[in-house]
Amino acid sequence: MELTICMNGFGQMFGVPNAVVDQYLKLATPSQLKVLLYLLRNSGRQVDTAELAQALTISGELAEEAVLFWQQTELFAPTQESHTKEKAEPKSHARRTNQIVPLSSARNVELSPVEIATALKDSDDLRTLFHIAEQQLGRPLRYVEQKSLVWMHDYNNIGNEIILTVLTYCKDKLDKPSVSYAETIATAWWNDGIQTLPQVSEVIKEAEHRRTFTGHIQKTFEMRRMPTPKQQEFIDAWQEQNIPIELITYAYEKNIENIEKLSFPYINGVLTRWMEAGYRTREDVDKYDRPADAGDPKSPRSGKGKAAASESGNAQAYMSLVCNPDE
Repeated sequence: MELTICMNGFGQMFGVPNAVVDQYLKLATPSQLKVLLYLLRNSGRQVDTAELAQALTISGELAEEAVLFWQQTELFAPTQESHTKEKAEPKSHARRTNQIVPLSSARNVELSPVEIATALKDSDDLRTLFHIAEQQLGRPLRYVEQKSLVWMHDYNNIGNEIILTVLTYCKDKLDKPSVSYAETIATAWWNDGIQTLPQVSEVIKEAEHRRTFTGHIQKTFEMRRMPTPKQQEFIDAWQEQNIPIELITYAYEKNIENIEKLSFPYINGVLTRWMEAGYRTREDVDKYDRPADAGDPKSPRSGKGKAAASESGNAQAYMSLVCNPDE
């Protein structure tokens, strides 16, 4: 298809710097280009992000991110705030060594689009990182995301495998498809000494195991929100003790039957007694946790069953565990 320029549509015009096409066209996202054109069209007056978002039908977050992108170029005069940011050291001086040095955040560092473009041109590995990250997110990278990836890869020497593993974990398991969120996690783990792919994989595996166990508890207890820190302590303790989910479910049922209100201290008290008595299944509880077993010398657990039977026969023993129900 051929296009012929119609000069009748050029009655009023505004200029677009050559650098936009020569240097930034490949880096800028559609929303960033929209914002630039709007700013050039309204040159001479102050435009805020709220106006940009409404005029261009984009989110306030995209509008703010686009303004930040263009502020880092030579097309706009830097604001006072941008002067307060730390200037990234040249790549050759910022490379990490084997020495453990706490990492900072890319948000506190000034890294211009031109520097990002130069870094991409100089590194096949970085280009691969950008390409796979865009595939994982299903969209082009925003400027702050580009800066974050360059900062992790070039200036903090975190390998592609670790960055992409953390990004996949955030997107698929935590439902947070965000490079910035992945940077926060990767940086925190690195500063905690988790600096190899096997270490990262092990941490993710442990976190997923915990999430699976916690999710099962939430479903069993019919909880509509995430556990509080205090509730999570109980859940983690049950998991560490390898208490069967079947037994936890049964303790929850006892809880509701007796006080009709979810109480983690109550359930924990019941589980503690059952575990001390050696019960591991519902059948164990039903068979031995009864008053009739207390005086039965033939019962293989008559000694332990005596204490458990007393508990079962006296509702007040349960109620004493619940001075302050933890909902």
